[in-house]
Amino acid sequence: MGKDNNKETHIPFVGTTEEYLCRSPWDFYSWGHIDMGIASFLLLSLLITATEALIGPAILSWWHIMLFVFIFGVVWELFENIVLLSLGAKFENRRDSLVNSVWDIIFVCIGGAVMWLFKYLIMDLWGYQGRWFYIVGAISFGIILICYFIGFFITSRKTKSEK
Repeated sequence: MGKDNNKETHIPFVGTTEEYLCRSPWDFYSWGHIDMGIASFLLLSLLITATEALIGPAILSWWHIMLFVFIFGVVWELFENIVLLSLGAKFENRRDSLVNSVWDIIFVCIGGAVMWLFKYLIMDLWGYQGRWFYIVGAISFGIILICYFIGFFITSRKTKSEK
């Protein structure tokens, strides 16, 4: 069994070269999916916080927001792997593996869940106003975006060094 055969049968959990992007469960795009979860939770949470600030008790619960984040992750994966792929706008015109797509949805949910945890800590436990939740959310989004660019740099550099 040669080295080339081993590459085809073994996909690492962390894809650190372009060869494993869209195939491994975790690649630098995973940071973008976490950010997508953060952003979607923050935006959707406005349905609750803005309603409560302007009108009164919201009809939606925080569980609904998390459900919408999950649905958004699923819809995004379908859009990414059907529409963007057919338009030629997907990375190397390559469809995500099933494992990668499932993990991308999980990462979107992780981003949303972290924001839900921050919401609980900031607004429910410590009793601060919602603006602090959104400030922490924006900072979290920025930090994860930096991680995305670092992952992109590492992946590009490692790919170039292996060629």
